[in-house]
Amino acid sequence: MRWPWSAAPIPRLDDAQADVLLQDLLSRDSTRITGAARTVARLFSAPSLDALAAHAELIEQRCQGVALGGMLISNQAHLKAALRRLHYWHAREGCLCALNPGYPFFDPRRLVEQGQMQLRSVEEAEDGWGDCHIVTCEQCGQHWRAIDREYHYPWWEWIAV
Repeated sequence: MRWPWSAAPIPRLDDAQADVLLQDLLSRDSTRITGAARTVARLFSAPSLDALAAHAELIEQRCQGVALGGMLISNQAHLKAALRRLHYWHAREGCLCALNPGYPFFDPRRLVEQGQMQLRSVEEAEDGWGDCHIVTCEQCGQHWRAIDREYHYPWWEWIAV
């Protein structure tokens, strides 16, 4: 039998943002995990990503078996995107913009506001449904078509140009 007090303490991180996110991700509280996962899935801060990426395996382990719920889309999608981002960052596989197509909640307008993307133009989507933002990644220069899609919630389809 494993006693609650025999579990290893949650690590503390020097990076304040990463520390708060790690505490939430390891809390086993579905609301805290989902909120933190949504943040990490969109995180660009190199120091925070460095700090969190070192604990990706622990996050994965501690979140296993936690029912995250969700209505139209499972909140597990946010956790999967966050873990994918941490593994990608840790492996130094390339620019983070390459992850945009795998997470439909990257709003190009927010990325432009954050300085991650540069807006080239806004057009009507080829199928006539939604706006198409033509953007360029400020880090690597990759051009993207980010198409505003909507069903019961807004989402974005990202296509490399």
